[in-house]
Amino acid sequence: MRQPLFSGSVSPNLVVDTSVIINLNATGQGADVVRAFGVMLRASTIVRDELIADRFSARNDAKMAKKLADDGLLEFVELDDEGERLFAGLVSGSAAETLDDGEAATLAAGAVLGHTVVIDERKAQRIAGERFTSMQIITTADILCSERVVSGLGTAAVGNLIFNGLVGARMFVPERHHGWVSDILGERITKCHSLPAALRQVAGQTG
Repeated sequence: MRQPLFSGSVSPNLVVDTSVIINLNATGQGADVVRAFGVMLRASTIVRDELIADRFSARNDAKMAKKLADDGLLEFVELDDEGERLFAGLVSGSAAETLDDGEAATLAAGAVLGHTVVIDERKAQRIAGERFTSMQIITTADILCSERVVSGLGTAAVGNLIFNGLVGARMFVPERHHGWVSDILGERITKCHSLPAALRQVAGQTG
């Protein structure tokens, strides 16, 4: 089996977007993943409010986020004046160059705090790369497909977590992880409809 592709260093604290918390909750073992990755999560209070306002998830992502906070694994932070200025610049303008409130708050907090940012939306990743050139951006899949998490939880367990995130939250997986994810999921990949159809079809034909 191909080895996990993410082995890079990250800051001790990660600034996470709403979708990342949703993905971690969908895995069923969010706290275990955070502990295995060896970091502390931080998120804007705007992200917290988005989780509370979400009435579509049967998982109750806000409750899971509160449990992470109670366990000392997640801290919600207010944007300072500089963060508010950056936030305003990210939500104002043309639709192609602006983000929703949670994504904008995540990038603003990451820029001010100087932390690695975890965000899955490709538009947000593009804008971050253009406006914050020194910011390190990773995805939820980078965490799950990491040497730290695989070593801590085991390959089979991580395969289950990835499957749960894909099926339960339609987690985004960057192309760089497609080969390893395909290997670890096996025939289950055909049920992961957020992955490209071509990837699922090839896996199904070879399984």
